[in-house]
Amino acid sequence: MWHDAIRLGLVRIFYPCLMIFGTIGNVLCLKILLRKRFRRQSTCQYLCILAVIDILFIYTRSARYLYRYIYNFDLRNRSLWICRSYIFFSSTLSQLASWILVVVSFDRYFIIINKLSYRHAGWRVMKTTFILIFIICLLNIHYFFILGTDTKSFFSSLRMQENTSNETFPGDNRFLCMAHPKFQYFFHLYQPIFDLLFVAIIPFLLMIFTNLGIICTTMKTNALRITSRRQKRNNRLTIMLLSVILTFILLTCPSVILICLNRLMSYTIFSNTELLILDLLESLWYTKHALNFILYTLSGQDFRREFCKLISCSKQTVSDKIRNRRQCRRGRESRFSMSSYASTHRTSLIVVQLNKTKTNAKIRKSWSK
Repeated sequence: MWHDAIRLGLVRIFYPCLMIFGTIGNVLCLKILLRKRFRRQSTCQYLCILAVIDILFIYTRSARYLYRYIYNFDLRNRSLWICRSYIFFSSTLSQLASWILVVVSFDRYFIIINKLSYRHAGWRVMKTTFILIFIICLLNIHYFFILGTDTKSFFSSLRMQENTSNETFPGDNRFLCMAHPKFQYFFHLYQPIFDLLFVAIIPFLLMIFTNLGIICTTMKTNALRITSRRQKRNNRLTIMLLSVILTFILLTCPSVILICLNRLMSYTIFSNTELLILDLLESLWYTKHALNFILYTLSGQDFRREFCKLISCSKQTVSDKIRNRRQCRRGRESRFSMSSYASTHRTSLIVVQLNKTKTNAKIRKSWSK
């Protein structure tokens, strides 16, 4: 079926390419945003944290599909520790990626209206990030208590239910990464709503509010023709941030909403087309975490300049290395030629000295006679 071919293509081609491209793009974002031009600004520091989160998110989410394709087994069902840890980190990273954008939006808005200073931006970013990570980890800590049970497989349980002659079957125990029976209702009903609110809806509303404030404030300053050098730089950085947030609204929000609605209707049977749509939406969600480098390059003039400088510096370093190697070779050749010349000159002097001693010996013999 063509549905299976497309889904297989996602696992074989899309997810490996996503991991490679996402890693390279986010590492380049870190390399450029940590340069002297950007690293003192709190917005760029938050975007560096976002790049690290995106790398971890891509690897965490894609590894499950690649592992299932290679070993034909769900990674979450490997052990109790892997089950709980994987879902905890996966949920934490998805929420962190959304709420870092909310934090950076508020930070940018308060900077534009002069409520926050540029001084001590690093400490402010560190404190805010640690508090955010701590809160989100607390919100997801329940996964370590409600997930993972050693239960009999589905088929053996069906056989036991259909057994009317009181026959005994050998225990077919299997670990499944599923909610404990006590928390089944909570996990299938309230957990998708929780993810829907904290990954998509609440961050979406807060970003809309802050970015409308950013746009209105920027338009007022432009109308007053306050075009200082710092203001122009702030406007360019604001445009770069707005592009990232717009991509979040277009790619992440629809995908997360439909995926969470699918989890709410998990007891219904889905057709192949519906499963394919869900896989495509999930791949779009993951793609957003690999697009930041392209968005920064297209929307940020300063980012493009620093990227060109980085490329030119790398070319210069390569050319300098080649030049240094050539100089070292020439130095070695000159030293070798000098040493060879010195050795030949020394041997010639020794030969002359020997000849002199021989002639002197002959003269002494003739005199003695």
